[in-house]
Amino acid sequence: MLNAWSTYKQALFAKMPSLRDKLNGCATLDKLVAAERALGIRLPTELKELYLANNGDDPEAMCGVILGFHFLSLDEVVSEVSHWSELAEKHRDEGTEHFTSKPEGFIKRQYASAKWIPICADGGGNFLGLDLDPDERGRVGQIINFGRDEQDKEVFAYSLNAFFERLTRIVNSDQFFIGDFDGEEVIFLGVDDEDGAHLTDYLKKADSIK
Repeated sequence: MLNAWSTYKQALFAKMPSLRDKLNGCATLDKLVAAERALGIRLPTELKELYLANNGDDPEAMCGVILGFHFLSLDEVVSEVSHWSELAEKHRDEGTEHFTSKPEGFIKRQYASAKWIPICADGGGNFLGLDLDPDERGRVGQIINFGRDEQDKEVFAYSLNAFFERLTRIVNSDQFFIGDFDGEEVIFLGVDDEDGAHLTDYLKKADSIK
């Protein structure tokens, strides 16, 4: 896990050195234990290794370090899971026809789950994270999208390690561009820098880097 994360950071910072200072230092073991206690679950080893390397990024920065999405700190993860656990209970009886899973049968058709652990956010109530309670055909730890606007859910990688390997391929591809917004560098994804896509939308595209 640490190798995939380190490789991703190396590729990203080579193109956008300004993001290096936005990344937080490592979480302590005590902080990880406290987060697991608050969440009521054992976090997967690769997720703990990620946080022992870096505990999120600066939420006030214009551009987050996970291809524009903000990398959540452990405190933010605990807060978001608490909030979405309440919403999961509130929407428990909502019909499954409102939601989709791609591939079919990999992600449970529901609005929210206490076992969807967010690792990064778009700032608008949507996330990418680990699915610790997949549907019949899914894999524990698969990376999925979920949140306020995410009725159509998709598996973007089958592990956190594979997710960062995919992101590294994107950074090193001709579909990664650096643009400017209000005087700050931001990331554009797509076939050209005139059509910068939101990370989740980009990952869903048929021509995205797999």
